[in-house]
Amino acid sequence: YQGESNTGQGASYRRLLEAYRDDLRARFGAQLPLLIVQLSSYGPAPTHPTESGWADVREAERLVAAEDKHSGLAVAVDIGERYDIHPANKQELGRRLARAARHVVYGESLPPSGPLPVSATRAGDAVEVSFKDVTGKLVAYSSNHPIGFELCGANAGSCHYADADLRDGKVVLHLDTPAAGDMSRVRYCWADSPFCTLYDEAGLPAVPFQLDVTSKH
Repeated sequence: YQGESNTGQGASYRRLLEAYRDDLRARFGAQLPLLIVQLSSYGPAPTHPTESGWADVREAERLVAAEDKHSGLAVAVDIGERYDIHPANKQELGRRLARAARHVVYGESLPPSGPLPVSATRAGDAVEVSFKDVTGKLVAYSSNHPIGFELCGANAGSCHYADADLRDGKVVLHLDTPAAGDMSRVRYCWADSPFCTLYDEAGLPAVPFQLDVTSKH
């Protein structure tokens, strides 16, 4: 449950977190469970896509949890506070950590972290984003369309907000700009303090992420 002071070094945070995990297991056992609290949100809400050290750290935390069956992730991006780096809602965070522990430590089959991205696939004039660990179905809060998705090219500064729909258990992003053909990445909830509205029916937020876009075969 840390990482705020690493937000200026997001690119190296994955290696640091892996080293921390490996050191703990060298001392306390090779299968020691690790529960990771993904960084919450802090700072003003964005008005345009931006690069974000906070998002870089969240992505490192997501990847470290995903690579190891004895690790779990608790998402906290929706329960942060824009003007307080120490958010007060520890009760909900505790519930999410307990849910992750039920899966990672006690072997229960429930989805541990809310919707997790699986793939982003180009399909004609759209990109389809698939998810796993969804309880019930995907839902968008306060809108018919999920908010917080971006389509990006290969370079920094190439992202733009994407219109999205929920369709057949997936999020469909529409390629409706002149540069759409150059879009090679999808980002979701990517800012220090993003506004994003994709959840499942258990009330768990989708995990912030970045994925490369692949072609449908």
